[in-house]
Amino acid sequence: MLTPFPGTVDFLRWEKEQEKTPVYVEGIPVTRFWLIPAATRPKMFMPHPLMSSQEISNRTQGVWDRFYSLASVWKRSKCTPTLRSRIAFVFLSKLYRKMYAGTGISTDSARRKKANSGARWLSRYTRKFFTSEPMPDLAMPVWAPRAPAPAIAPFPVLE
Repeated sequence: MLTPFPGTVDFLRWEKEQEKTPVYVEGIPVTRFWLIPAATRPKMFMPHPLMSSQEISNRTQGVWDRFYSLASVWKRSKCTPTLRSRIAFVFLSKLYRKMYAGTGISTDSARRKKANSGARWLSRYTRKFFTSEPMPDLAMPVWAPRAPAPAIAPFPVLE
């Protein structure tokens, strides 16, 4: 299923189809779904012209699996300077995958709760990479208030 995003060819085609028999939610046309309050906003999906929902789901999961495979994550972790930070990178990548791969970043609370139970377990161990001994001699930065921004002169009125 596709979500038609404004400015895309799919959106323009869908918008033209909707002109024939417009649908409104709280007086707002459904083609402007981003203006509809979230509580009453309908799910905006349209079928993909070539792939089934199952195929889209399988391919999406395959992309997540390849991107977050141990070999791929380890290769990407070369951007970090130390072995400790590389291992932290791997743990964080696995944590991110555990949290979002099966449910998506924007999902309902029931699925998010199930996905996050495993993530909580993994985060407990990942956190150890980011803790250190107390540093009592470390000075805290002093934040000075910023000067107010200069006033911008209004545009002259042309007559």
